[in-house]
This record gives sequence, structure tokens and C-alpha cells, in this order.
Amino acid sequence: MEAKYKIGYIDEDVKQVKKYQRRFRNYDIEVVGYEFHKGMTLDELMYQVYESDIDLLMIDYKLNETNQVTFNGEAVESEFYDKKPLFPHIIFTNKVEQAEPHVEDWKIIFDKDDIFSEDGEDEKKVQHFITTLIKSIEQYRNHVNKKKAIVSELLEKGEKEGLTATEKDLLITKQDELIALDKTERNEIPKHLLTEKKLDDLSKTKKEAEEFLQSLIDKRKK
Repeated sequence: MEAKYKIGYIDEDVKQVKKYQRRFRNYDIEVVGYEFHKGMTLDELMYQVYESDIDLLMIDYKLNETNQVTFNGEAVESEFYDKKPLFPHIIFTNKVEQAEPHVEDWKIIFDKDDIFSEDGEDEKKVQHFITTLIKSIEQYRNHVNKKKAIVSELLEKGEKEGLTATEKDLLITKQDELIALDKTERNEIPKHLLTEKKLDDLSKTKKEAEEFLQSLIDKRKK
């Protein structure tokens, strides 16, 4: 049975990734790791992340302990925030005191040793942590899907009967808001579809509009 949620976990230690794959499995969450190799650049790592189709990203702070890479978790978090500012992500580390001076938003830092203690896990702490992650995922999905629904409805109306000036403005605004959520190459909307010229020609571009609407349905919900 496919897990309900998919979380990416950036940690250069494969054993740590496997450890949390086992622990999260009980909560219907799939954890995926990323490949590290000596001399790997931040761009190489981020390419893997952006291609992994995840619902939330967890980042270990201390990534350079094995000398495979020269950067730590704050560099990953900064890069990810620049590209996907509202996408759910956390720093998940046992080096909280080291991470805090380098991470702007302390609310995203979670102490893995406090939540998953080796001395015996506190089920309430674990459940609260899992619930926090799931709520973050669902809030983001709802945020995106509300904007997509508006775009979908306006495209359908535009194709059938045309749009008013106000509706055209709303369509462009929602497009820009969706694009701002994801500045990677995997944007939420093909920007070429909603230029002013395309808006004027929606009644003549039924096939393209239908293909776009179908892409909203087919795209994995976030």
C-alpha cells in the first residue's frame, strides 16, 4: 500500500536515513534519502531534491562530518527557501545549538534526539511531531489547491464565454502567485499559457486549455 505522505530526508549518513524510514513507516509516511558522493556540490544535491516529488523536506544540519561535502544544512535550507519559500521544510538535527546561529527561523529546528530518544521514545512527543509535519503538508496543499481551483475555473470560463478585465487580472495574479511558490523548473503553471495574448485567444485555444486543466488534475497533489 502506498504511503499517504512522502518526506525527503537529507543526511549524508545512510544509516540515519534508514533509521527514520523505519520509524516513520508506522505513520503512513515514506522517507526517501539522497545520494552523496565526495565533492558533490549543493546544486547537485538540490537537483535530486527538486526531482523527488516530496511533500516535506527534512534537513540534517551537520552534513560535512564525513567530508563528502563542504556545506551544512543551513546552506541547503537557504537555497530551498529561495526557490520554494512556503514549501514545508525543517532542520532535523541533534546539533541544535550549532544550527541556531546559522538558521534564521528557529521554529523550523527540531531536535531529533529529544523526539526520538535512544533512552526510550516518548510516544506523545513523537505523535506531536508527526502531527506537526502532517498539518504543515496539508496546509500547503490547501494553499496551492485553492489557487489552482481559481485558475481552473477561470480557464474554463474563458474558453467558453470569455473573461472580463477583472477576471483576466485575477487569472494573471493567481498565476504569478503560484509561480512564486516554486521558482525551480518544475513550476506549478506553464507561464506561457497565461500571457495577455493567450487570455485574449482562450476561445480559440480550447485544446491547450483542456490539456492544462488536465495537468492540474494529474499533477501530484502538494
